[in-house]
Amino acid sequence: MSKELLDNIKAAGVVGAGGAGFPTHIKLAAKAETLIVNAAECEPLIRVDQQLLQTHAEEFFKGLDIALQLSGASQAKIAIKAKHAEIIKELKVRAANSKNIEIFEMGDFYPAGDEQVLVYDVLGKVVPRGGIPLAVGTVVSNVETLINVARAVNSLPVTTTFVTVAGDLPKPATYELPIGISYREALALAGATDLDGKSALDGGPMMGKLISDLDAPITKTTKAVLLFDNNNRVITESLMSEGMVLKQSRTACEQCQKCTDLCPRDLLGHDVKPHLTMRIANYGISDFQGMTRSLGCSECGACELYSCPCGLSPRRVNQLVKQQLAKAGVKVDNSGLDFKALPMFAYRKIPVKRLIARLGLRDYDRPAPLSTLQYQPKQVTMLLKQHLGAPATAVVSMGDAVNKGDLIAKIDDDKLGANIHASITGQVTAANDAAIVLTKN
Repeated sequence: MSKELLDNIKAAGVVGAGGAGFPTHIKLAAKAETLIVNAAECEPLIRVDQQLLQTHAEEFFKGLDIALQLSGASQAKIAIKAKHAEIIKELKVRAANSKNIEIFEMGDFYPAGDEQVLVYDVLGKVVPRGGIPLAVGTVVSNVETLINVARAVNSLPVTTTFVTVAGDLPKPATYELPIGISYREALALAGATDLDGKSALDGGPMMGKLISDLDAPITKTTKAVLLFDNNNRVITESLMSEGMVLKQSRTACEQCQKCTDLCPRDLLGHDVKPHLTMRIANYGISDFQGMTRSLGCSECGACELYSCPCGLSPRRVNQLVKQQLAKAGVKVDNSGLDFKALPMFAYRKIPVKRLIARLGLRDYDRPAPLSTLQYQPKQVTMLLKQHLGAPATAVVSMGDAVNKGDLIAKIDDDKLGANIHASITGQVTAANDAAIVLTKN
C-alpha cells in the first residue's frame, strides 16, 4: 500500500511547495519519528498557509494522515503562529480525535519558518550544520504540499500553485494559479498596471528572488509575487552589484558583530559568524579554512535587512563566498562537532512587526484574501526544472494536443526530480531542453 501511495505522489509531480522544491515522494519514503507541518509562514505579507488551513482543511488533514503513514512518524506537530487564534481553534477541533496530532503555537518571529530554526523551536533538537531535519528523526512539510499529497492519491497531478500577490498594488489577494503563467499576468490580476519604477520578487521580502523578467513563468514553488517601488530597501539591496556590495563592506563595516548576534543559524550553534566572513572577504583573503563558516548561512537576510546598523550586505558577501567555495569543491565538514544552540537563541528572535517597520512595509501589510477566480490563461510556459534535482525530460513534441493534467515531461527513475503536467488544455507550440510552451487553440 505504501509503495502505491508513493508511486501516486511521484506520478503527480508533488514537490515541496516552496523553497527548493524537494520531491515529496522521496522525503516521505524516509522514516522519521516526528512530522512537523511548517505553517509558520514567517515572511511578511505572505498569506497562503493560513488561508489554506481554513479553506482546504479536509484535504490538508487527509494529506497529513498519508504523510504520517508513509514516513512512519508516531506524531505530527502543526507549527503555526499563536496570533492566528481562529485558525488554531478550528485546527484543534479537527485534531481532537487524533492522539498523534498536536498544534504547536509559535511566537510572531522571523525566521520561524526556517526548517532548522523550526525543528529546534518545536523539538529542541539542533539539525547539524548543512544537514536536513531527518538527521534528528524529523520530516518537515508545508501546508500546500500536504494538500497536493491528498490530491495525488486521487490521481490529481500538480497543475496549480497558491500564490499571494501583494505589495505596491491596489488589490492584494491570494490566487490558485495555473503553473506557467507569467509574473506579469499574476500582478495584473491584483490590479498592477503601471510597473514603471517598480520591481517584483518571487517569494517574501526577506528571501525572495528579484524577478529580472516579468514575462518569465511562475513555478510549483512560487508562493508570492510581491511588487515594490525601486526605492524600497528590499529592492535596492537586490539591485546592488557585487562590486558595490564588496566596496561598501570594505569601507563601512565596523565589526560591531550585530549581524552575528542576530544570525539564526549562528544562534543554533552552527558557527556562521557573518562579521568574520565580512572581515576576511574585505581584505581579499582566500583563506578557505576561515571562510567555510559561510556554508552554514541560510541566506535568510536577517543580517543585511534588519541587523546591520550601516545598511551593509553580509548575506550577499556570504553568497559570494559560498559560490567561491563551491567552485573550489569545499564542502561542509562537521567532523567531531556537537552542535548546541546558544543560550541567547530564545532572546534574539526578530519580531515580525518590527521587521515590517524596518523594511518600510507597513502600508503593504494588508489582508490578501483567497480569491475564487479560476484564471484561464491563453498560454503557459512549463519549465522542465521546477524542483531540486535533474530537469524532467519532455514526452511531448511540437504540435501535440494535450489536456490539463496530462504528463508532458517525465523524470528518469534513477534521478532526483519530479514530473511536469500540463496546466491548461491546448497545443505544444514550442519546446526545448528548458521549457514547453502550451497554447490554447
